[in-house]
Formats: sequence, structure tokens, C-alpha cells
Amino acid sequence: MDRYDDCNENRETMIRARQRIECYPENMRGRGMAGMANATQFKIPPQQNFDSEEMQGSMQQILSQQIGEYVVIEFLIGTERIMRKQGVLVHVGRSYVTLFDDMVNDYIVCDIFSVKFVYFYYPGQRPNRNYNLLPNVNNSGNGNMR
Repeated sequence: MDRYDDCNENRETMIRARQRIECYPENMRGRGMAGMANATQFKIPPQQNFDSEEMQGSMQQILSQQIGEYVVIEFLIGTERIMRKQGVLVHVGRSYVTLFDDMVNDYIVCDIFSVKFVYFYYPGQRPNRNYNLLPNVNNSGNGNMR
């Protein structure tokens, strides 16, 4: 059995996931700010076209061709710190990318100029851990909980 045998089933799952991303997630209603009377949904602007001559081969062009795919992006923060964010790539702008974290139904807007590496996954595949969870800053690391 080939590992690509279930590709059609996974492709249908991804199509359903993309359709879910295009509208406000139903299960967000009543949660946090979304439950407030004047709350608005997250609005994704129209996708820019990065096929112009000056954008050929740019990170924006590469990423814009992968909208709807699950990615893990590594960002360089400062000079030594790498931070990872993961989710379905929903939008690419000139200076940012937007991910949808389908584990908690949140959108993450990220600075594109600090992107160093992007990992793409086969349909239906996910990383083994959630990189969007930040470490517990209250834990001093010596076993004492404050």
C-alpha cells in the first residue's frame, strides 16, 4: 500500500477545511469577544496578486500559491530566537501572512519579513505538537510553581 493511496479522501477533507475557513467559524459564536453584541468577524481582505515581475520568486509569491495548505512557519525574533506558528495559510499580504489555527479556531497574523523557513504538509498531515502554544512563563524552570 502506497502512502498516497488515501490522497483523494484527504483532498476532500482539505476542501471542506478550506470552505470552513472562508466564513466565520460557527463554533466561535458565544466564545469570548465573538459573543458580544457588537462583535465583528475576522475579515480577510481580497488576496493580492504577486505574479508581477518585481514579485517573481518572492516569499509572498511562493506562499500565495499555497493558500489553503497547512504550514508551520519559523520566524526569527531578534538575532537568536526562533518562534514557530502553525495553521492553514489563509491570506498573504505584502508584509504579513494570516494563518488559521483549526485546533482552537483562532486567526494569527504574522510579520512576513521575519519568516525564515516554511514547512508544508501532505493533505491530512499535521505536526506532532502545537507550536502555537507559548511556554508557561510563570514556571521558573526549577520545579517551583509560583
